[in-house]
Amino acid sequence: MTTQLIDAPADLAELCFADDLETGWGEAAWMEGRQIAVYRTEHFGFYASSHRCPSTGAKVMARGILGDATVDGRRVATIACPLHKEIYRLDTGDCLSSEGAALPVFGVQELGGRLWMEASK
Repeated sequence: MTTQLIDAPADLAELCFADDLETGWGEAAWMEGRQIAVYRTEHFGFYASSHRCPSTGAKVMARGILGDATVDGRRVATIACPLHKEIYRLDTGDCLSSEGAALPVFGVQELGGRLWMEASK
């Protein structure tokens, strides 16, 4: 077994190995004192958001329904809250199904087979 050292930027915090996430599902994680949801989409994109539903405050977003939608002629990854099916963009957090509050989202990068999330400021 070899260990690969990753020179990650200081503004990133390590999440997990990319292979730890099953395609098409989300997982809840504890990161920097808050619950987040980490997703691996069908098209092998990685995203992170708050685990808390913006409408109800329930910590359920990792169990949401992953999908995609066409916005301004471009396909974007989405997550639907499992409680009330509000649909949020995973790249911006914008709510697509109502005038509801946005879902906080965090940038994710894959480096050396590991996932890194934007660190809190």
